[in-house]
Amino acid sequence: MIAFLLLLVVPLVACVAYFYAVMRVWRAEPMLALAMLIVWPVGVYVLVRYWKDEEAGLRLPLLVAFGLLAIWLGAVIHGASRAPQEDVDVEDVAQAVPAVPDDADALAANVRRAAGLHSLGGVGGRVDFVGAHASIEVPAHFRFIDRAALAKAYPDGAGDAQLLGWLVHEKVDLAAKDAWHVDVRRLADGWISDQTLPAQSRETLLAASRQAAAMRAGGEEDAAAYGFVGYRELPRLDADGHWATWVEELAPAQRRTSVLDCHAARLGRDGALLYTVAGMPPSRQELCLRAVRLMAARSGFEHGRRYTDRSRLLDRRAPYDLVGLVTGRVSPVRR
Repeated sequence: MIAFLLLLVVPLVACVAYFYAVMRVWRAEPMLALAMLIVWPVGVYVLVRYWKDEEAGLRLPLLVAFGLLAIWLGAVIHGASRAPQEDVDVEDVAQAVPAVPDDADALAANVRRAAGLHSLGGVGGRVDFVGAHASIEVPAHFRFIDRAALAKAYPDGAGDAQLLGWLVHEKVDLAAKDAWHVDVRRLADGWISDQTLPAQSRETLLAASRQAAAMRAGGEEDAAAYGFVGYRELPRLDADGHWATWVEELAPAQRRTSVLDCHAARLGRDGALLYTVAGMPPSRQELCLRAVRLMAARSGFEHGRRYTDRSRLLDRRAPYDLVGLVTGRVSPVRR
């Protein structure tokens, strides 16, 4: 709401104050007023010229106009400089906004993107994922923004083919530095077995995750080269609902402190729905985990497409199991 006021209302008020000054100048010097309309810096000359002229009444409106303009420009530049850097990982669409723009074109693109984020709509209630044969009952105070709408705000950054959309809380300003959202993805690789996960120990899962992280880092032995630290919350399976949650701690090289990625996977006959909150500070772990857990619990697959509806003869089995998904060993999801 504050950003909206700065972007729209402040420049509008500045224009009104400036035009009020122009009208007062018009009564005495029409040519000078016309010059103020064509070349706005002339207003600075008028302000200096009529500074001590109390009867002209130009000092206050021009000061208001230029002051509000300075505040607006400062807010735009400040917002651009605080924009999150683009990650190499395409799955975190929220990090696709570039940091400090290097030229006027980049600044204009960043302002357009910020305006696009503020204009994003979204829906509540039941949302159907037609291709996935699944749906979600969007929780109260959340809204779902589909991939098509996101592409308007990120025309060059929403290229994740697995992405279905975002789930966003009503109190979250997507243009803010600390903004967060829940990514919704569809994994369509086939039936994913969850049978081996309950038998895995912490040590086994950590070893598999570190090995996978090292492989993604280019074959280096030290998994820290990729940024994987460990699990802040071990993978847990709801055997009845066939969905799992887990929290990873990452230490990307470009950040001073570690961050958390929270995941929840809801399994179905043809694949899974994957919910992710990425890049959260460790202090918000409970919020991060509860968000993805809530989304998984409120999701479901159509009759005949549920996890237990699998046909061993007819259905394709995914090339990885749930252990492979949560450890990243053979997962199609790149952290």
